[in-house]
Parts: sequence; C-alpha cells; structure tokens
Amino acid sequence: MEQFLRWWRALRPFSFPASVFPSLTGSLAAAVFHRSEPWFAFSIVNAALALVGCVAIHATSNVLNDYFDWRSGLDQRDNSGRMNPLVQGTLTVQKFLALATVCAAVAVGIGAVFIIQTGWPIVWIIVIGALSAWAYTAPPLALKYRALGEVQVMLSFGVLMAVGSYVVQAGHHATLESESAVFLLSLPQSLLIAAILHANNHRDRRGDRQAGAQTLALLVGSARRSVAVGRMFVWGAYLVHVMIVGVTLGQRYAIPVWSLLSLLSLLWARRALELLDGSDDPASEAFAMVVPMHARLQMAYGSLMVLGLSIAAIV
Repeated sequence: MEQFLRWWRALRPFSFPASVFPSLTGSLAAAVFHRSEPWFAFSIVNAALALVGCVAIHATSNVLNDYFDWRSGLDQRDNSGRMNPLVQGTLTVQKFLALATVCAAVAVGIGAVFIIQTGWPIVWIIVIGALSAWAYTAPPLALKYRALGEVQVMLSFGVLMAVGSYVVQAGHHATLESESAVFLLSLPQSLLIAAILHANNHRDRRGDRQAGAQTLALLVGSARRSVAVGRMFVWGAYLVHVMIVGVTLGQRYAIPVWSLLSLLSLLWARRALELLDGSDDPASEAFAMVVPMHARLQMAYGSLMVLGLSIAAIV
C-alpha cells in the first residue's frame, strides 16, 4: 500500500482538476449545442474515455516535468515548492520513468480508439497535446524555462482538452462554427489554469532566479508586476466569460447563460489574489497557501461551469 501511495503522489493528483473540468466542459458543450439535432446521442462512454485520456496525458506531463526539473538541477532539497519525489528519493529514476510510460500508454491507447472512431478531426488535437506535454520541460524547447509555461498550459489544458472532448462527443455534428464556440467557452478556464502556474512561479521567484530558470513571473521584472500579471489572469477570466456570453447571445451555438453560475467562484478569486501579494516571501503565511488557493479557485469555477452546462443541456 505504501508503494502504491508513493506512485499515486508522484502523479500529483491534486492538480487533476485542471484537466478534469476542461474535459467535462467540452463533453457537456456537445450536449448543449446538439441535443435537439437528429441522431445525436450523448455517450457516457466517450465522455468517460475522454476524461481518463485527459487525466492520463496530464499525469504524464506531471511526471516528465518532475523528471526534467530533477535532471536539470532546478529541483533540489532546498527548493521552495513541493518536494520532487526524485529529489526526495521516494522513487527511483527507473520506476519514475516506468510510471510515465504507463500513463502515456493509457493516453495513447484512448487516443487510438478516438482516432479510429472519429478520424482526422481528432488527430491534430492529440498530436499537439502530446507534443505539448513533452515540450513543457523537455529539451530542446523546455517552454517552462522560457517564460512560455502559462501559454502552454492554456493551450494544452484549457483549450485542447475542452475542444478534444467536444469533438469525440459531437462526432459528425461538430462544425468549425461549433468548435469555435467551444474554443471561446474554454478561454476563461484556460486563464484560471494559467493563474495556478503563475502563482506557483511567483512564489518560486527567488529559487528560479538562482537556478537560472526564466519564468513569466521573472520576465516581467518586479514582484509588483508579477502580481499584476496574476490579477490579469484571474480577473480576465471572468471578464472574458461575460463577454463571450454577450457576444454569442442569439447565435446558433450561443454560450448558455447558465454557464454564468461560474461567476459565484469570485469568492475564491478574491482570497487567491489576496494571498498572491507577498507570497514570494518564504516567511509569509501566503507562501504555503497561494498555489492551493488558486487551484481551489479553478476547481470551484470548473464545478460551477459543469453544473451550469448540465442545467442548460436539460432545460
């Protein structure tokens, strides 16, 4: 049991809401947009497979991230964030890479099923998602170290997982117009997912600077500017959400008003941003709580989005 728990913790399951809720959003968007169209039937099996596939590629990315952070020397025993299992010595390198292989195999297997079922429309999404998971910390791109981590997670988690889950659910009902609507629907949550990473990088500014890693939190210069970027991600998510509901109102694939239930998560947003200011100080109370609070914000937003879309698909 202890060995299983070590493997499970190495996957970073606390981060999975960042893939779970975009996937559910995409699947439910298909139900909202196509429920009245002939021959459309919501597939629980496809929704479940899409969810597992998204979590599997997320887990693969997490393990590879830890591996390359360890190999590059960025993660050490005195680093400021979560303790890397390879640095901690709870798993050997061989077992760690085996874990990544198993997760990748699950993702590839589910991807193959969807390629056979859906065809070319899903191929480019799977290929870009796989390459993105690798390029996040792996050389030669190592996007995380080039201040492109936030862009990468917005694309990989918020957008691709939502659009991909929509495509496999909608099947031949999917059109460029409907996929564009799902893309818009994915943007607010993409920004909140980017806010989680930015909060992490803001907290780790000192350690990353010493290790020579370039993140957006460092690229913008001062801690004050980094906090401003974090606020932009969070408040931008809610602004974009209201805008896309208004812009698409009356259109064939309108973003449902019920999705605005997600605005109730503003209660978590305020607390998260309060913690962001000063969280780069290891002696501060915010240091330990800023990333978990941003994660709770995204989970609250995603949960309310799923509830809103579920209601919209029924009424």
